[in-house]
Amino acid sequence: MIDFLKKLTTWFLPHICILCKNLTHRPQDLCLSCLQSLPMLKQGCLSCANVLPLLNQHLLCGQCLQYKPPFEVTHGLFHYQPPIAKLILDLKFQHALAHAKLFGELLAEKIIHEWYKEKPLPTAIIPMPLHDSRLQERGFNQAVEIARPIAKALNLTLWVHDVVRIKATKPQATLTAAQRKQNVKNAFLVKKSLKNQHIAVVDDVITTGNTMEEFCRLLKKQGASKISVWCCARRDHLLG
Repeated sequence: MIDFLKKLTTWFLPHICILCKNLTHRPQDLCLSCLQSLPMLKQGCLSCANVLPLLNQHLLCGQCLQYKPPFEVTHGLFHYQPPIAKLILDLKFQHALAHAKLFGELLAEKIIHEWYKEKPLPTAIIPMPLHDSRLQERGFNQAVEIARPIAKALNLTLWVHDVVRIKATKPQATLTAAQRKQNVKNAFLVKKSLKNQHIAVVDDVITTGNTMEEFCRLLKKQGASKISVWCCARRDHLLG
């Protein structure tokens, strides 16, 4: 009955595609044609999801071979390219919260039907925290808004208040590689034990991965047995 009512609502109140602005009877604000045109992330490092040359598909990148990150796997939806970059920027700086809902729904579909189709789901989801100053300035945490529809679709616990960012870091894009690592050092605090938990960390974009590594390293120190990273987009920084 609930599924029938949802279909009925979609029929009488069709969604508007956020890209082409046409009506779509899909249960999302994205038409099939626009979805198929997006820069999907198909090949990448098995650990960090960074894009690899064609001949190195299904392998680890040199960086992960040299230094094992504190997470086991990274799954990303898209390359950080147009129009994905604009959708994420509009979400963060123009309060386009409908984009967060869409990204969350697309991630949930991939998780259910592809990435975790034949393996156990994590036990809880933790969105990448924002510092209080950034949260007050923006009014919301985009990672939390992206994670909400995922947690609902997967029926997983969403931990928002138990893990916080205690250091107001500078934007990573403005810093050198060495400065980026120092910038995020000791930036987070975990208020509870994560013993034997398989945690899924959700974020909008991963660039060099320094912030994610620092965050996940702390989660492991607090007892997390396994960490999966789910992101909307991945910057192709290894390929320039």
